[in-house]
Amino acid sequence: MKKNISFYAMHCCLCFMFLFLPYAFTSTGSIFTLPDLADNPHDRIYFFIYFLLLLFFYFNYYILIPKIYFKEKQLQYIAILVLFLLFFLWISTIFDTPDRNFLDFRQHPHQILNGNLPPPEHEGFKHLNDSLPHKMKPPGLSSLTHFGGPPTQFSHTILVYLIGAISSLFIAIKIRLQKVEDDKMKSELSFLKAQINPHFLFNTLNSIYSLAIRKDDKTADAVVQLSELMRYIITNANEDVIALDKEINYINNYILLQKTRLGNTIIVDYTFEGDTFGKAITPLILISFIENAFKHGVNPNEDSKICIRIRIVEDYLTLFVSNNKIQSIQSDSGIGLQNTIERLSLLYSNNHVLTIDDTQEMYKINLKIKVG
Repeated sequence: MKKNISFYAMHCCLCFMFLFLPYAFTSTGSIFTLPDLADNPHDRIYFFIYFLLLLFFYFNYYILIPKIYFKEKQLQYIAILVLFLLFFLWISTIFDTPDRNFLDFRQHPHQILNGNLPPPEHEGFKHLNDSLPHKMKPPGLSSLTHFGGPPTQFSHTILVYLIGAISSLFIAIKIRLQKVEDDKMKSELSFLKAQINPHFLFNTLNSIYSLAIRKDDKTADAVVQLSELMRYIITNANEDVIALDKEINYINNYILLQKTRLGNTIIVDYTFEGDTFGKAITPLILISFIENAFKHGVNPNEDSKICIRIRIVEDYLTLFVSNNKIQSIQSDSGIGLQNTIERLSLLYSNNHVLTIDDTQEMYKINLKIKVG
């Protein structure tokens, strides 16, 4: 999936904020001061340490986690994390030691460069510490009990490193689980569609078969209408979403085919109102409710009436279908309606309301679904 510009812009902003974070607490007291990499040890150390930690975050996320951790090599992954941590601690000492830091171009007293310092308990140590300008004091000289101990930023480096490693692992695992869930839902939807498509075909062929048995002159028209229905199913049924006007046109053709087949044996009260422009919907998500009414509400030996109302208001479509419950001449498991209800729960979990009123005489459904 292609990433848009906003994705990269967001990451650039986050990286800038991460690199800028240490300078909110610089010795200058201003968060607007640019880092002084040549003379300010705090700026120099934290800029390069944070920059390396930032590179490690992306290296860990895009390389180590997918190629090692997700390949069931957790022990190897932990060992690599430990090695990287030791590397960051080692590189911290390089940046923290002025006489060995290739980025520090200042002149230092000969005794500091050679390590010829008096012991901390000697009076000369305090005199040397007080006499040196602030910029020439080695980092940690005034903050450590013993000169030459571990740099003061060690604990901070470890903390930021662990936060980066854990957060990148957490994000990667979360995205992986989401992808697994999405793939599972797509598989379920594909299975449901595979059941729905032949379901429509068989029921519609049964409708035309009944015309052919009676040698009805409308049989040829019914075949043409069926071809339109099948063209829609073949070209659009596998799409995630389609233009709403195509789905409405499919419903119109289906109702017309049923009227052709049933003739005067049924009253179909069908109305549609609203604007479909700019609206989209999942294909074949409405037709099952309408087909169910024709399947269970029609019998040539009884008075039958089906009411279908489709209305679009702003971003929502309302479908109302009702039919008399009679002794239907058709019988099957109702797999189309069951699958549609499952698809609604998967695709429109928070964007639809379905109400079913099933009484002894009537069967009614009222569906409100977001299409905008």
